Amino acid sequence: MKKTLLAAALLTSFAGAASAQSSVTLYGVLDASVRYQSWNLSSGGLASADVSTSSIAVASGALSTSRFGIKGVEDLGSGNQVVWNLESQVNVNEGSTNSLGLWSRTSIVGVRNNAWGQFDIGRQLGTAFKFTGGPIDSAFNTNVPIINISGVLGITAVRYSNLLMYQSPSLAGFKVGLGYSFNTGLTSNRQLATGGAASDTATGSAFETGNNMRAATGALSYTNGPIYVAGSYDRITPATNTLSGANGIGVTAWVVGGSYDAKVVKIGAAYGITNNGYVNGGSMSTVSSTITNPLVNGGVVFADGAKNSAYNINLLVPVGAAGRVMAAYSAQKNEGVLSELGLTSTQNTYGLGYQYDFSKRTTGYAIYTYVNNYLGISGLSGNAAYVGMRHTF
Repeated sequence: MKKTLLAAALLTSFAGAASAQSSVTLYGVLDASVRYQSWNLSSGGLASADVSTSSIAVASGALSTSRFGIKGVEDLGSGNQVVWNLESQVNVNEGSTNSLGLWSRTSIVGVRNNAWGQFDIGRQLGTAFKFTGGPIDSAFNTNVPIINISGVLGITAVRYSNLLMYQSPSLAGFKVGLGYSFNTGLTSNRQLATGGAASDTATGSAFETGNNMRAATGALSYTNGPIYVAGSYDRITPATNTLSGANGIGVTAWVVGGSYDAKVVKIGAAYGITNNGYVNGGSMSTVSSTITNPLVNGGVVFADGAKNSAYNINLLVPVGAAGRVMAAYSAQKNEGVLSELGLTSTQNTYGLGYQYDFSKRTTGYAIYTYVNNYLGISGLSGNAAYVGMRHTF
């Protein structure tokens, strides 16, 4: 009898251990294409010479950023789970990662419960992408340069380091996301409150909380069948030991938008305004060294009175069982201090593409984009065409 009771107790303990299971998943995306790109601009203004250049090259991540990730979950019982995720960019054309670090795309650990939501700590995309950028961009919602929502609404592409983030479950269709970063990891290339050449010299991580660039990010969404609407708000506060911090400038960015899936076509639209600065300025490294870019490349520019507004309209049309046509139009306009720097013209971008699923994991694609007045530089136009393949695993 005692042996029977002992065996039953052991079986019960093993069953309890089995219920608290953990799993680890390896996943990734490999996306490679052949790209043709050209740029043209007549000399004058921000260009010291005529620009007429083109290139044919192998590119990585035209449709979706190539990446490799590891994620896991452990069941703690009572509906609670520990979740974690590490994700790195992979440049398929040369086998390298990006310059920010091995796990710079995502590096989080957190706790999740279906009743109250998920709380994470680490580096990840802010709520602007999770709620407005990704879900609303029906066509080029992954990585197509310039034409996707992130190409004109830079805040939707921001990843914050040292971030505490909470995401609620869906309650009657509503969902909330809130986050705070104690040190964003973003660079501040220049602050313009005292002129276009005033450098913002603080870099890296400082001990005092106030001497780091901080950010608050929040969003609200509502889903009802084929209808999705959302809005997000971010405020980026400069380090107090910088020129912009001393001048009390903070960049604010908000985005509103929605999508509607009519089955025969899915349409998305988003509109956003960034005040007192610029987020994720475009790069001139692939254009020409003869053009001066007042916003430098990427990062956050703090500029009192500056304003940048942008919108994106996108369509996704199913063609047969495995094909999809993508189309989008974006516009972006600079005002205030930004226009005083010579970035006066409205950027217009057009995109058209086609995807075909050869299998559940393998997709072929062809994409064409055209942009004029790139970054607001009058007359700077560019063409880009991609033919490639994406494989997920």
